[in-house]
Amino acid sequence: MKSIEQEKLSIRSRELAVSLYDKWVRERQTRPDLRFTDNPKELEKIAKENFSSQKAEPRRKHLADLKELNKSMEFPDQVALLAMMELPVLETSTLLHRLSRQVAADPNAVYFSKVNMADNCGCGCGCGCAAMASLGYEEKIILESQAKPYSVDPFNELGTPAATRDKLLALEFIGSFQAISEAVGDKVNRRYFQMAQDFA
Repeated sequence: MKSIEQEKLSIRSRELAVSLYDKWVRERQTRPDLRFTDNPKELEKIAKENFSSQKAEPRRKHLADLKELNKSMEFPDQVALLAMMELPVLETSTLLHRLSRQVAADPNAVYFSKVNMADNCGCGCGCGCAAMASLGYEEKIILESQAKPYSVDPFNELGTPAATRDKLLALEFIGSFQAISEAVGDKVNRRYFQMAQDFA
């Protein structure tokens, strides 16, 4: 049972998470325009530049923002935000399904369990994926998205201690993810639904 003070901290943490998510949505709307070319020789170079401006640099900025606030935000809320940032919606629902089954079998199941590590090839294990170690930032992101879609492994970039990461309960993550995603739906997405209806 949380004390009143702990409850206040939890509420503030969730408010910060939703505020940060809203900020990221607004910033993504101001990304540079995609570049195009009819020259096959320039295509690969421009594709890399587009990936950097549309995905890699915003992601790097999001992690810097989160790192700045991580002392004010509870760890389950940070992980929920990372899942929202890294995973497509369908993959997130699949992750929630798997974690719910684990919690049904063991209410104290940990998020970064051995079975999750095996399934996800390092979802937060900090292994660094030795095969990717020499690749550039953009190449790593592409390969991680293809090879391990459940990976939410930016914990090294955030400087999260292994002990903090490894004691996170699946149930804590699910609680944070539910609270933040519901608040995002109510406070962020609803705004854009309303704007679309107002201008229709």
